[in-house]
Amino acid sequence: MIDTRTEKTLAIIIHLSIFLSGFLPIVIPLVIWLLKKDESQFINEHGKSALNFQLTMLIVGAAALLFSLFTFGLGAFLMVPLAIILGVLSIIFVVIAAINASGGQLYKYPISLELIK
Repeated sequence: MIDTRTEKTLAIIIHLSIFLSGFLPIVIPLVIWLLKKDESQFINEHGKSALNFQLTMLIVGAAALLFSLFTFGLGAFLMVPLAIILGVLSIIFVVIAAINASGGQLYKYPISLELIK
């Protein structure tokens, strides 16, 4: 059993790992969630929420890339502003999620598919 301070710290790491590069934004929360989900309902909920959000952003990014490719680059004119808006919103939502985690509260991202239940 882990104490609440550790649970809060792990939940914060789960959310803030999105700012890392490469595959780490998904790997770190996935590993923490898989290791601790049965020990802590708090980490279970934050892990699912963060992973669902990160997977949603990955799907949206892949769809935007495909759209741009299939329109021979013309779709990029539409996708670039959308990507900027989603990027800014992502930063805001991640910071809000980390603040909620540090306060011991749960957070559900507003723009997120519920892929992991």
